[in-house]
Amino acid sequence: MSDTWLLSEDRLRPELVPWKESLFSIANGFLGTRGSFEEDFQGSVRATFMHGLFATPPGALPHLCPLPDWTGCSITVDGVPFRLDQHAPAGYERVLDMRNGVLTRRVLWRGPGTGLVRIEFRRLLSMATPELASLEIAITSLTDDVQVGVETGLDGSVSGPAGGVWDRVDWERTGPGRLVMTAAIDNQASVTASTVVEGHQTLGFVGDPVHPRFTATVDLAPGERLVLGKHTTYRPGSRGSAPPSDRFDDVAAASATEWTRLWETGAVEVTGDPHAERALRFAAFHLTGAAPRTAEGGIGARLLSGYGYLHHVFWDTDIFIVPYLTLTQPDLARAHLGYRYRGLAGARRKAAYYGRSGAFYAWESAGTGDECTPEWGATPDGERVRIRTGEIEEHIVADVAYALEHYLTWTGDRRFLRDHGAEMSLDGARYWQDRIVLDDEGRGHLRNVIGPNEYHVDVDDNFFTNAMAAWHLRAAVRHAAALRDHDRSRLADLVSGLGLATGWESSFLDLADSVAPLPGPDGVFEEHAGYFALDQVDLGVFEPRRWSLQAILGEKAIGRSQVTKQADVVMGLVLLDQYQTPDLVRAQLDYYAPRTDHGS
Repeated sequence: MSDTWLLSEDRLRPELVPWKESLFSIANGFLGTRGSFEEDFQGSVRATFMHGLFATPPGALPHLCPLPDWTGCSITVDGVPFRLDQHAPAGYERVLDMRNGVLTRRVLWRGPGTGLVRIEFRRLLSMATPELASLEIAITSLTDDVQVGVETGLDGSVSGPAGGVWDRVDWERTGPGRLVMTAAIDNQASVTASTVVEGHQTLGFVGDPVHPRFTATVDLAPGERLVLGKHTTYRPGSRGSAPPSDRFDDVAAASATEWTRLWETGAVEVTGDPHAERALRFAAFHLTGAAPRTAEGGIGARLLSGYGYLHHVFWDTDIFIVPYLTLTQPDLARAHLGYRYRGLAGARRKAAYYGRSGAFYAWESAGTGDECTPEWGATPDGERVRIRTGEIEEHIVADVAYALEHYLTWTGDRRFLRDHGAEMSLDGARYWQDRIVLDDEGRGHLRNVIGPNEYHVDVDDNFFTNAMAAWHLRAAVRHAAALRDHDRSRLADLVSGLGLATGWESSFLDLADSVAPLPGPDGVFEEHAGYFALDQVDLGVFEPRRWSLQAILGEKAIGRSQVTKQADVVMGLVLLDQYQTPDLVRAQLDYYAPRTDHGS
């Protein structure tokens, strides 16, 4: 696999199929589809998602709704179902071309008593027409006369993490090969899917209440080929749009043009290391496809590849993803920051819930920006444990401001600063102003927090949290100064509306100085208060291993040790340039490298 634009596999390993579905996912900023096979396969999770279309089932957490499925196809050869989990392929290849977003799968297959056929699938989500999903199925007989049967339509019986999704499914057959389906969840969400199937003159129809589908039966002599094209459009609400009657190649060409434009600024090149280049292009491909083009949805964990973390948005997006988008696709970075601004009301509700001023961003947010972190979880052995990240992992407030600062610095977008950014930054700083406690010596403290190192819960003065809070307070003053130069009246309105007292700028700066971490005599910053006194553990004793030290030792033992989930002191130095002196960096790396588990 020399072409670093391609992700491919040439061998089917059944045990890896569900995992590979995530790797071979495709997305276009509006829709995302898992890389599941078109035919059924045991353990497969078939799903397509639309940004912003969240629902909350009774007793469950909000998550993106899986749309009525457009990918599923039932194929038979001489009456034998084409399924790779029942009859292994004679040849197999799957390729994701990251240049144009086209996913191709080619299979040589022979069922019991059937001739050998070649079945090729091509699919894409159009980057030129975001509501459009296209599929092509080509079946060629290679050795014998065979009868091929194909069924495909729209499947409204899809399930999510909490079971069945749609309360009502209605459909109408609007013409030869044409179908419109509207699915709804009472008082929460609705979507309309329109599909057209072409390529065979005589299509049958199965009018299933939730899975209507078209059928084709064709006799193929050796060398003959059946090609079916299928185009599906999705729109939120009850108004759909008719899909085009274009060839797959035409849809792909239009989409490729838009991908080419995106790659002009977003492509990653690594001279002399094709493995690294492919890995980074893979990451860029998924980030670009999963980033919404509007503020209706943020960039959630696991992107649009499945149900992991229920598509909730975490701090990782602001710290690790937005900077890449700012440098390559600033409009996509701005869309995520717009999502954060849209969630400002929820952040204020959360701060008020804890009796504080300002904006306390949700650790996990969905459609509204309100907190939706579960309060309880379970260990691998089934023990029920309290989840406190939504309550006390507070560095999220500064992380959002960090993404904002990075965007403003690189783009100079004064309009976003005026309309949204300054308000986000100042109200987050108000939260720190209310949260930091001064001791008798004037030192500031943030007590009872969780840092990025989540192995240690409910600690005082976590380095990363304190350092980022100090940075945020200073950044808010800078943002206000920039707004004053641009629109003095807007700043005055914000200061008045947020209730900032006279002298607030000096107060912010003094508070930042008070809470900023100080290194010890040897130049090492303590991960949190009391960390240096915890038990030391030799991580090498546990090698080789497949599991994190937390899973091996348990939460209580790991909390009494110096083992860190991730080196958040080192990460703080990476983000904050005031700490980036050679001596400080060397001291943190030498101290924390042998103590870091990389448990993320």
